[in-house]
Amino acid sequence: MDIEIIAPSHGVLWRSHIPEIVEQYKKWSANETEDIAVIVYDTMWNSTEKIAYAVQSAFEAKGIATKIRNLKTNHISDIMTDVVTAKYICVGSPTLNNNMLPTVAAFLTYLKGLAPKNRKGLAFGSYGWGGQSVGQVEDVLKNCGFDLFEQIKIEYIPDDSVLSDITNKLKGEITT
Repeated sequence: MDIEIIAPSHGVLWRSHIPEIVEQYKKWSANETEDIAVIVYDTMWNSTEKIAYAVQSAFEAKGIATKIRNLKTNHISDIMTDVVTAKYICVGSPTLNNNMLPTVAAFLTYLKGLAPKNRKGLAFGSYGWGGQSVGQVEDVLKNCGFDLFEQIKIEYIPDDSVLSDITNKLKGEITT
C-alpha cells in the first residue's frame, strides 16, 4: 500500500515518516517490550519518592534502563509513551484518606484503558497509619494482567537502611 497519511482517532496526523510510524504501530499492537523499567509515582512528603529511587537503583544494578516519572511534573500522556514498550511498570503512591493519590488513580485508569500485555508490575508506597494505597495500586496492576513483584509498603519515612534493603531485596527478585 502507498500510505499518504495516518490519521488516528486521537493524536497527530502523520504525513511524513510513514514507514517509521507503521513499524512503531506494529510493535505496539504486538505488545513487544524492551528491557526498560518505568517508575511512576506521586509523593506527599517525599517518602514515596525515596522508595521510587531505591526501586530505580535495583533495576539499574541489574543492567536494566529506567525512566522515573513524577506525576506532579510529567503529564500522563507523556508517560504512556514510555510505558507502551516498557517490560517493567512500577507505580507508587502514599496513602491519602485511605486511598491512593488522585494523580496515581488517574494514571492507572489511563494505563488500564491501554491494556498493555506481557508486563511485570510493582506497587510501592509509604503511609502514616492506614497504608491502603499500595494494595489498591497492586489490584489495578493485577487487573491489567501483569505479573507482580512483591509489593513495597513502608510506614513513615524510610531511612537509608530501609532504602538499601528495598534495593537489595528487589534486585534479588528481578530476572532478566
